[in-house]
Amino acid sequence: MRARPASAALPALLVAVLAAGALPGCSRDEPPPAYALPSEKVREGERVLHGRAGRSADLQVTVLAFSDPLTSLFGSHAEMRPKGRYVRVRIMAVNTGRDIQVFDTWKQLLVTADGRTLVPDVNATMVKRQPERLSVGAAMRAEFDLYYDVPQGVGARALRVVGSPTVGAVSQPDPADIPLT
Repeated sequence: MRARPASAALPALLVAVLAAGALPGCSRDEPPPAYALPSEKVREGERVLHGRAGRSADLQVTVLAFSDPLTSLFGSHAEMRPKGRYVRVRIMAVNTGRDIQVFDTWKQLLVTADGRTLVPDVNATMVKRQPERLSVGAAMRAEFDLYYDVPQGVGARALRVVGSPTVGAVSQPDPADIPLT
């Protein structure tokens, strides 16, 4: 058998190196691809929050914005005034699992500066037509508002979120506190 000259292997080696460099994911300098989502304008009195997220079971919740105080709410059929003041928390809920997560609005608590917890305000939720319960499918995300009636003079410290049990779970998932301040 005749030996191949070293120069004959060079084109094959060059093709292999160039092909490997063209493979997706080989470059460590480029960020992974991301969806280009349309931006949403901040509403009057709303403060955008960054890096505020928590996870309970397969439900990841990110606080997008926070409004405090709101002195009244207008809906399609009513105007509501709070007993104290309304606080609005804009969230994005993402299901990171393979099965449906049920987002139950009434389980999402506002933790006050003095340690009390408040449930979402039923009337504000209805007037603003926000969901009571929402099935968040696998790899699905949803954006909406939570409304709380907070006593005057009491600060809001965190949003305590809780997802639904994952497949095979025998107990409720641990909640996650997301700081608001």
